[in-house]
Amino acid sequence: MKKTMWVVLGAVLVLSVAAAIAQEVLAVNSIGYIKRELPPGGDLITVSLPLHSMTAENHVFSNLSLSGEALAGSVVSFWDEAGQQWVGGTKHARNGWPDNVLTQQIASGEFFFLKGPIAATEPTEITITGELPNETTQARSTPGSGALGSMANPYPADFVFGTSSLASNATAGSVVSFWDANEQIWVGGTKHARNGWPANVVTQVVTATEGFFLKEAGTVTQWTVDKPYTWP
Repeated sequence: MKKTMWVVLGAVLVLSVAAAIAQEVLAVNSIGYIKRELPPGGDLITVSLPLHSMTAENHVFSNLSLSGEALAGSVVSFWDEAGQQWVGGTKHARNGWPDNVLTQQIASGEFFFLKGPIAATEPTEITITGELPNETTQARSTPGSGALGSMANPYPADFVFGTSSLASNATAGSVVSFWDANEQIWVGGTKHARNGWPANVVTQVVTATEGFFLKEAGTVTQWTVDKPYTWP
């Protein structure tokens, strides 16, 4: 299945166009939207929100465009780092999403799972809206001490995992897991004291709005990310 993602920022003047990794990015001013496809057949995708909410410090699920766009029968799962477990619920035709899902807050730099209805035969277009981050750096915390942390780029840009400070600063024995949406499996590997990360991990591209798990073996609990663009 071919993955499609559009990132459109602003609506007045297009400054640049770049196509890569089966996606296209058009950039202008600080307000924009990102389009993703929720695959048919109940397949899972990871979703992160690298555009700031224009109404609150964190995004609230009920305020997201994708909350309304997801069809009845869709399932959302959020990672509870404190409990080290999934929480979430199913959207029903009559009552919509459960209350705990509607009030769920999602921070910049974390991801959640979204699954469309098993009976769906065509992909569903979903939209992420918000304000382009203009901070010079953003930080994302991870629990450390062998616990799983939900991670994602807090900026709307692709990055290669092996070139990130998260990869270089991770303690030997740490494990990273990336979701392969095509095969519907986890892929990744462990960082070793002598050889570092495996080759497949070093070259792994994490695309904008996708997430991954990091199981930090030690006490490195913060990932500081530099803004990867000069605009706006």
